[in-house]
Amino acid sequence: MPNDVKTNGVEPRNESVMNLAGQLVRLMILVMVLLTALLVVSMLFDAPLGAKANPGHPINPAKAPWYFLGLQELVSYSAFIGGIVVPTLIVIVLLLIPYIDRKPVGIGVWFAKGRWIQNIFFGLCVLAMIVLIIIGMYFRGEYWNFILPWAN
Repeated sequence: MPNDVKTNGVEPRNESVMNLAGQLVRLMILVMVLLTALLVVSMLFDAPLGAKANPGHPINPAKAPWYFLGLQELVSYSAFIGGIVVPTLIVIVLLLIPYIDRKPVGIGVWFAKGRWIQNIFFGLCVLAMIVLIIIGMYFRGEYWNFILPWAN
């Protein structure tokens, strides 16, 4: 701000206004970039599809898609705990989050310093699911036995 303008100690207001057109342009650019990246990756790598399903000779082990392998891993230990109790607790906790965490600190800020406990809890939950998915994908063999992939 030039020195010749007197503000009497009052900070001038920011006159810029967020508008929908500007946001839509940004969003469309992002969509086009992501779509282009997805198309390039899909042209470079084949989908890992297996042979046609044969009901007379099913694959062993029959694994869920990677995004459900964590849940399948939990169910392999206990059907009741992994299939009913854990998902029910997750839904209940998700429903209660707005009532438990009422502090206005760090709202709308990614990884706010005032919410370090919530950030650590979320990170641990994500890490646990990643570990379960990796175990289900690489460390389970025939009849869902635990194997070491490098020991074959």
